[in-house]
Amino acid sequence: MAYTASIAALISLSVSFVASRLLIIVMNSRGIGQYIRKWGPTVHAHKSGTPTMGGLAILAGFGSALIYLWLSFPGGRSELVLFAIATFGFGAIGILDDVLSLVRGKAEGLSPVGKIIAPVAVALVFLALLFQLVDQPTQLSLPFSSAVVTIAPAYYWLLVVFVFLGTGNAVNLTDGVDGLAAGASFITISAFGLIGGGGMIPFITGALAAIIGFLWYNSFPAQIFMGDTGAFALGGFIGSAAVLARGEFFLPLVGGLFVFESLSILIQIGYYKSTGNRVFKMSPLHHHFESAEGIDYDYLLPEVEWNEPKVTARLLIVHLVLAGIGLAGFFVWG
Repeated sequence: MAYTASIAALISLSVSFVASRLLIIVMNSRGIGQYIRKWGPTVHAHKSGTPTMGGLAILAGFGSALIYLWLSFPGGRSELVLFAIATFGFGAIGILDDVLSLVRGKAEGLSPVGKIIAPVAVALVFLALLFQLVDQPTQLSLPFSSAVVTIAPAYYWLLVVFVFLGTGNAVNLTDGVDGLAAGASFITISAFGLIGGGGMIPFITGALAAIIGFLWYNSFPAQIFMGDTGAFALGGFIGSAAVLARGEFFLPLVGGLFVFESLSILIQIGYYKSTGNRVFKMSPLHHHFESAEGIDYDYLLPEVEWNEPKVTARLLIVHLVLAGIGLAGFFVWG
């Protein structure tokens, strides 16, 4: 098992690293790059034109690992199929979103409705296969408890659809400063690898290695962005890892930053519609901590202006602490 996982990781890392570099070269040579939203922080204006769709490199790395695992690890083919459906299904949604943005010449891809319908469709396919390939998938672990709960199938389907909707869109929302979404995904996937253990390890290491190969170029200052391709692909993998580890209820902790980023949007919109005022300088949450020149409105939270590497580092520290609490809830009290 350890040998198989190590080889899968090495293959994934190599392919992801090389593919990231090739994407940078090709996109720079053809002038293809990210469109920066006008309402974002002014300090991000210089990022316009940075190569995007780096998620293709992550998918290439993970896909190469899956091919190796299919040939070398026949006992794990059920999990392989499920990880592939979720990761590449969500990755396809991200590819479509990115391509639409590039074709339209602005940061507008799939509609908000499309970003709900498409993930739900992939989640339903995943669920249909899950009940065919996995025994008793409705038995779930609880944080800080040794109890295992069994959920009625109808409610379980709703829960899993909600998980996939949440992870896909939450990683996308978190992808706003260099290295943040990739780093947070690395932490969350690692946590679910420890919770799930056993047969999940080769797939977890393959995904982590693909992230590392991409992160080499995505760290500050980023030479390439993952785009919606990478954000949705990682969201799909995290959702499938949560389900296969029977750890859906651990997501609020081991995916803590993703939860905060999503909640910051909901809080900002809800508070603004109710009062006409803002809680955050900007949302999602990571933008609140950045410098934003020209803001002339009031907001509730104290003003903070960190540079981008500090935003990434400090939010990842918070995320790591929350993931550690979640793991403690599994290993110590579970």
